[in-house]
Amino acid sequence: MRDRSRPRVLVTGAGGVVGHALCDALAECGAELSAIRSRSDCNLEDLAETRAVFSFVRPEEVYHLAGAVFGVGGNLAFPGEAFFRNVAINTNVVEAARLAGARKIVAMGSTAMYGDGAPLPMREEDATSGRPHGSEEAYGFAKRALLVQLESYERQYGLDYGFAIATNMYGPHDRFDPQYGHVIPSLVHKFVAAAGTETEVEIWGDGSPTRDFLYAEDAARGVMLLMRSGRGAYNLATNETRTIRDLVGILQRLFPDVRVRWDATKPLGQLRRAYDISRIGALGFRPACSLEEGLARTVEWYRENRASTRARSMPAAAPAAASALR
Repeated sequence: MRDRSRPRVLVTGAGGVVGHALCDALAECGAELSAIRSRSDCNLEDLAETRAVFSFVRPEEVYHLAGAVFGVGGNLAFPGEAFFRNVAINTNVVEAARLAGARKIVAMGSTAMYGDGAPLPMREEDATSGRPHGSEEAYGFAKRALLVQLESYERQYGLDYGFAIATNMYGPHDRFDPQYGHVIPSLVHKFVAAAGTETEVEIWGDGSPTRDFLYAEDAARGVMLLMRSGRGAYNLATNETRTIRDLVGILQRLFPDVRVRWDATKPLGQLRRAYDISRIGALGFRPACSLEEGLARTVEWYRENRASTRARSMPAAAPAAASALR
């Protein structure tokens, strides 16, 4: 007989940087866990396939972390694909969760949804005001659409939800793509590849933009907190801003022989980002891992797993068949 004290939990995006950390934490808590790690488990862009998996698992709690992530370069080069694929994934997952009778869904948003020039620190009530920055506009609008869908489903169907407006997250199991990855995994890949060679690491911009970087294990604790006691949208960040130049400086201390070259002709992305985390802080969220410690852990993991890690140049778009992995 099933132990009803253990919730049936389904995690999408379980193969990603936060998904790995979340699945580890949920397993430690004794959850009855099913995981969609990649398109080979379920093509979330296909509604029928997504519904079939959700109907089989019948999750009570859904963590929706999956998405087509492109980074600044990819978002600029492929805005239509970024919008279409993310809207398809999000729409299908929320609808499938509803039809499967899920009690609650916690979905991963992005601070890219904030309007360019939003007042700092950014607050949740401003998340859908103004146009997102041009470097991530399509991706940002796709995340806004996800929030609107969750709000609408709560009103019409009573589907409880939490929504994490997440800052730049990083850690082991990321997609270390030097061209289209996010800033930390892209730089880690470049520094590891350049170590012990005469190759310079080229870095876009001048290093002046500020960002907030959240380690994957802290992010996982944050979304679990939203599942337990959150309702609505919450900024998920550290409340500590660092410049890209600060980030590069930490990596140079880890790789003292690697030289860098700044390319100020390349786009900077949004110049300033800072977040008010008082709302999630009121639930008890406190980040535990510093940027220095998190980068050291990430570099160590990538060095040990470089041969097998995800370093493809774009999120895959090939069709795949599906079954949930238990």
